[in-house]
Amino acid sequence: MRRLLIVLLLIAIGAGAITLLAMRDPGQASLSWGDWHVQTSLAALLGIAVLAMLLVGLILRLLSLLLRAPTLWRQRKARRRQERALRDLTQGTISLIEGDWRDAEQLFKRHTDDAQGGLLWLIGTALAAHRQGASARRDDALRLAEQRFPEASQALRLLQAELLIDEERLEGALSHLQALHAEAPRQPHVLRLLTELHRRRGEWEAVLQRLPELTRLRALPEERLLNLEEDAVEGRLTQLGKEGREAVNAFWNDLRRSLRGRERLIAAHARALAAAGDSDAASGLLLKTLRERPSTHLASVLARLQPAQPKPALEAVEALLQRYGEDSPLAAPLHLFAARQAWALDLWGKARSHVEAVLAQAPSAEAHALLARVLEREGHREQALEHALKGLAQNAV
Repeated sequence: MRRLLIVLLLIAIGAGAITLLAMRDPGQASLSWGDWHVQTSLAALLGIAVLAMLLVGLILRLLSLLLRAPTLWRQRKARRRQERALRDLTQGTISLIEGDWRDAEQLFKRHTDDAQGGLLWLIGTALAAHRQGASARRDDALRLAEQRFPEASQALRLLQAELLIDEERLEGALSHLQALHAEAPRQPHVLRLLTELHRRRGEWEAVLQRLPELTRLRALPEERLLNLEEDAVEGRLTQLGKEGREAVNAFWNDLRRSLRGRERLIAAHARALAAAGDSDAASGLLLKTLRERPSTHLASVLARLQPAQPKPALEAVEALLQRYGEDSPLAAPLHLFAARQAWALDLWGKARSHVEAVLAQAPSAEAHALLARVLEREGHREQALEHALKGLAQNAV
């Protein structure tokens, strides 16, 4: 457009110059060729020359357009194809997010043979097929992508492993991730997925072994790493509870002090000791911690334990009740633990007193059931039945 304006401006200037020249002196021009002879003014001859030049230029322009027509047609067709591909990509992505996975797969599959962006279309097809549970179509799309784009092989295998984990096909995912880890041992996402795989399989020792590397590479946010570490320690303690007290304590003593002070892990340690058959050590650990700091969670864990020697446990928990008072949120679980120890010692009056305190603060099916047993021992059968029914009703809720 700019070039056309310049040409028109030059023509206008030229025409103006010729007009001014003709007005002052039109001049004469004579042309002859054989018997052919023409006489005209100089201005007319110049005008004819300009028109001839314009005509020749126009003809040359038309010829150029005709010669370039196939190329221009191909370019226009390619632009239309790109515009359609962009529309399909946008709509396919929206459909994938909105859950219309069948529509998304159809839109992506239209372009899987495109030379440009073929990898993107194949990945989109695989994701849409995966969401529909069509694992065969998903694997076919990823396999085709790896054949066509070998430079993206690692990323595609990583994606396939992630989708297999999502599908709970953990063995298949493990083989992919082990191969990828051998090729790229410091690849953060490979380590993240391997750790997640170990977590889902309950391989807590393997998770703990991965944590230092994840921390060095900053592969996960700090809060996520701390939560994962707590999950792994708790899970490992649960496993070791089946192996015995020595295994539980050996693992616990190897932990750093900051971990051993976490409330959640202290509770897990106590449960593991109880599972290993040492309920006295479990309740002793919780009672000791509760003397140092109040914790409703630890008191609730304590309430579920039954030590082999209930007398010292009863004395210790009654001392805690005096220390924290009846208004404390710890009172109800501590009273429940005390009631159970009194029951084990055949101290019916004391057991009844403690369990009634529980029911006054936080009624529970367990407290009603315990009071029913105490009342039955004392000969109050109707009251015992009433509390037994209340306990059943609360369980049903």
